[in-house]
Amino acid sequence: MTTTTPTGRTKVDLKDPADLLAAIPYILGFHPENSVVVFGQKGPDRTSQGLTMRVDLPPPALEKDQALDLAARLSVTGHTGATVAVVGGGSPNPAGRPPRRRFLRRLESSLAEDGIPLLHSLWAPSITEGARWRCYRDRDCGGLLPDPRKSVAAAVTTSEGHITYESREDLERLFEAGPPETLARRADMLTRMGGPPWGDDDLVEAGLAEVNAALARTERGDEVTTDEQAVRLAWALSLVEVRDACLLTAAPAGAPLARAAEALWLRLARELPEPESAEALCLKAHAAYARGDLTIANMALVRAREVDPEHRMARLLAAALDGMLAPSEVARIVLRQRAEEPPALRLRPSGGTE
Repeated sequence: MTTTTPTGRTKVDLKDPADLLAAIPYILGFHPENSVVVFGQKGPDRTSQGLTMRVDLPPPALEKDQALDLAARLSVTGHTGATVAVVGGGSPNPAGRPPRRRFLRRLESSLAEDGIPLLHSLWAPSITEGARWRCYRDRDCGGLLPDPRKSVAAAVTTSEGHITYESREDLERLFEAGPPETLARRADMLTRMGGPPWGDDDLVEAGLAEVNAALARTERGDEVTTDEQAVRLAWALSLVEVRDACLLTAAPAGAPLARAAEALWLRLARELPEPESAEALCLKAHAAYARGDLTIANMALVRAREVDPEHRMARLLAAALDGMLAPSEVARIVLRQRAEEPPALRLRPSGGTE
């Protein structure tokens, strides 16, 4: 399967091939295998970094379609150039030429049809120290990769608290559901409840208090969610007004509230039963989107739509991703809404089940 992952975790120097290749795991959030990574470039001088996309290397029958799709995505988002890196895909031929040259020719042709020049094309068998990388156009262009862990991108992402995983599969395991017996028990509790857990209280106020209490616990480092807390939080997130308030925690990215909230959404995505977990998955996707980590956002949305194929918020966010809405625009929307209406969620001990 071919999956497209636009991302914006960190900026890189597009002029140094070895440094660019070494930065790829820290841009994507994982070490890719058998992938093509396209770095879009913007501006009349093509020095501004734009969209970054990673896709699985397509089988021969799908090379043309994949090349057209990648070119179209760059074209509709106003890019003026591209740099392409292939990771894996086979071994060099006896003359030392890198593999998947036909796909690169098709991609270059598709980009040219949209008025986007392919400025540079690179290959590496893997992104590891000492791996011998090569250029597609210049046989004398190549060398050995430096230690990716010592790259500028590694330093930036580490300082920002981001984790880089060994593989895409390791990253996807973030969204694996919790123990089946726990989820079944909580699903049964929700089924047997005749109504909200707060009696005659104002449901929105009670739900907000529940989430505030969970945020406070998360900020304190308490990662244990009891059955009662899980059920009450599932009810809270089912309220549209509460969920909308939760969306406003996503920006500014890196703020204590944003970090605590995103950690809470991920935990609830694993610890709430289906279909209630879809709400937490969408909140996690939105938070990751707002801070530019579209790899995580895409994975959370894929999981949310597996849990609830008709979930409206999941569909809207997926459409924004497919339409290449910039993460900065998502963050601007959140900040504008926060300015117009004071946030209802803050890091403070407040109500809920402690």
